[in-house]
Amino acid sequence: LSLQRRSSDLSSGINAEYGGSALIPELSKINHSCDPNCVLSFKGRTAYITAIKDIPKDTELTISYIPLPQSFLARKMQLRSQFNFTCYCIRCEMQRKKGVDEMLMRECPMCKEHSHPAINFEKEELMCPSCGKSLTNSNKVNDLILKNIESFDSTISTRAQQDVEIMNYLVEETEKLIVEKRWEAALRTGLKATVGLMDWAQNYPSTGLFIAKLGKLYLNEEGSSPKVYRDNINRAIQLFDMALKCLSLSLSSDHACFVEVEMMYRQSHDILRKFNWLK
Repeated sequence: LSLQRRSSDLSSGINAEYGGSALIPELSKINHSCDPNCVLSFKGRTAYITAIKDIPKDTELTISYIPLPQSFLARKMQLRSQFNFTCYCIRCEMQRKKGVDEMLMRECPMCKEHSHPAINFEKEELMCPSCGKSLTNSNKVNDLILKNIESFDSTISTRAQQDVEIMNYLVEETEKLIVEKRWEAALRTGLKATVGLMDWAQNYPSTGLFIAKLGKLYLNEEGSSPKVYRDNINRAIQLFDMALKCLSLSLSSDHACFVEVEMMYRQSHDILRKFNWLK
């Protein structure tokens, strides 16, 4: 087991304390699924497998080898390039049977059909289910979103619920904005991603940690007036509460990440008490 200490500020994320790799023979026996019933986490140098859904008796325990959620073709390409296998889990088999990717929502530039794209498994590309036009190169993610991500209104949150690639782009863009220390832009973009995250990935620790980052941003925004500061603290509390609920599904209450978010949740309440803002 090899671990290396890292920093723990806003730019590197919440509790980004250690990084490294480990070879654990027992864990190597656990198979991958694109719809896993467990998640892998570490507490210190100990690995934990935690159930994230009800598991019937005699059901195989599975984890995901790759970050989720992702579209069918994105999962297939990453698993093939990194692990050299094709996944035949229940989720992948259902998508092969249906022939469409229900995690994406695209508009065909030819017939203007707005629907889940069909999957051409032989060519590994997306197609319009109505006219058959290829959508892979021309319609990955709307260019307008990529160019004007900060100015979009709440409708982008709805699109993040319909299209996992848009949601993932919002998450990635938020992380970049945090590194660039553009806090307000990071909040605007990140909040638009949370709706999709709660739909697509509520059970994953990464979702809870991402939401906690947004709460931490609010906690560090004092605002231009006492009212604005109070509102920011209340928003931080709401996000920390949401983050703790997500983390409780996969992490123990004494896990470092859970403890850190819980501490920020309490600090937020302490600030409200300090200024007599508690109702």
